Amino acid sequence: MVSDERDVVGLLHRADWTRLSLSARVSDGSAVLVAPGMRYRYDSAEYATGCDGGRPWELCPDDDDEDGRVHWVSGPEPPLPELLCPARLLEDSVLKVQGRVRACGRDALDVAISRPGRRGQPAGAGDASFPVRAWVDAELGILLRIAVPGNGEPPEMTELVSADFDPDIDPSRFAPPPGSRIAESTGEALGAMLGPAWWAAKTAAGLAAGGLGAWIRYSPFRRARPAAADGAGLESAIPADEPPPDLSPGRAPAGPAVSAHLLELLQAGPAAVFTATLHKWTGIGALASSVPASARRAGFGGLGVLMDAIASEPATSHAVCRIRVAGPGRYQIDHARPPRRGPVTIASDGQRTWQVYPDKITVSPAEPLPRDIRDLTDPSWLLRCWLSGGDPIPGTGRPVCRINAGRRPGDEFPAMIFPAAVAQFDTDLGLVLRLTSYIGVKPVQRLELRDLTTDTSDFQVELPADRPVIEEPPSDP
Repeated sequence: MVSDERDVVGLLHRADWTRLSLSARVSDGSAVLVAPGMRYRYDSAEYATGCDGGRPWELCPDDDDEDGRVHWVSGPEPPLPELLCPARLLEDSVLKVQGRVRACGRDALDVAISRPGRRGQPAGAGDASFPVRAWVDAELGILLRIAVPGNGEPPEMTELVSADFDPDIDPSRFAPPPGSRIAESTGEALGAMLGPAWWAAKTAAGLAAGGLGAWIRYSPFRRARPAAADGAGLESAIPADEPPPDLSPGRAPAGPAVSAHLLELLQAGPAAVFTATLHKWTGIGALASSVPASARRAGFGGLGVLMDAIASEPATSHAVCRIRVAGPGRYQIDHARPPRRGPVTIASDGQRTWQVYPDKITVSPAEPLPRDIRDLTDPSWLLRCWLSGGDPIPGTGRPVCRINAGRRPGDEFPAMIFPAAVAQFDTDLGLVLRLTSYIGVKPVQRLELRDLTTDTSDFQVELPADRPVIEEPPSDP
């Protein structure tokens, strides 16, 4: 029986719209039909969309595509995601069970969900769209109701007003009606868009790309690469000591599900202060090799030659910085190889942020940690993914476990732009010590904390005294 916040975290994490059978009416007058295998249909007064399990489609009566071509690139996405994909609410949040309710003839939990702005942000920097009030189905984990606060307005409410969880479904309902736009995959779209009709307009660029590809592949000086444009060095490949996860067609990683205790630790958020060296590898060659074959064959001005050449040279950028984190909004980052035209140091005391350049220092209102570091210091974003594993990793000297992650269909977000990842999670400190991302079996990015200590008791921002200080407005988040 679901009894507390730990159980609710597990419920929301397990909710899976791709296995759901549902026919429901929604409070805004729309209707949704869902069947296992990523089949769905959503109808409102002005719009209809659906998926037959492979290709999404949409029908807009007033939409007039002038050239008659499909310009929509997509895969199956969840209908009514605010209700059917509640794992998104677990990132950077705090849950509180308020009681039990009945809705649509089902037992549910009334849960308050807040975001206190803990992800390396200054105090009081929570998300203005929270707290959320949600009714969580006590068996399936989907939401039967969600209320999102507005700016001085009554909360925006979305709920199922009627629902059948064992409907008799006609499979033809998921087929695209006549006149629908049917989505293309990325490979299909590139193959069509980069075809012969584009050749004349792109000849010059194509010859340049083909020439660059030939230079990369055949130049006798290709091994002596200069420093990367972002200040990182170039290496042959990402360290290959982390096996990739084995994903199902729905991107669930193979292996036993993570424990409820581990889900609770991921949800708890960051507690550690620390000093460490951050290493970041980006696999340029692996990224290039992921360009669809249809784009390579299309003859887009030598793009295929260029991508093949880059992919055959498994170049990897490697950036290094020293970081100190002393609590929400208090940190300093010193780059070993500063990005070109970028700051040597970024530091914040929770009130102001300084960026140190070779010829100046800029100061602005406090800003959170850069996102890639936040993804290590607050691992709650992993709860948005399908997870497996949790076995201890021997020989680390710390309580570290391996977690396999797969991106859920239709849920792309900055921490999980690639389909799969492996995290080494320190269960004591609440930190991800290593995060390796994959396309297929190829590692394409790796973040790793090394030389980690937890002594930052005398933290203070360290800035050079010989440069002018310039006040700047806050940057966009």
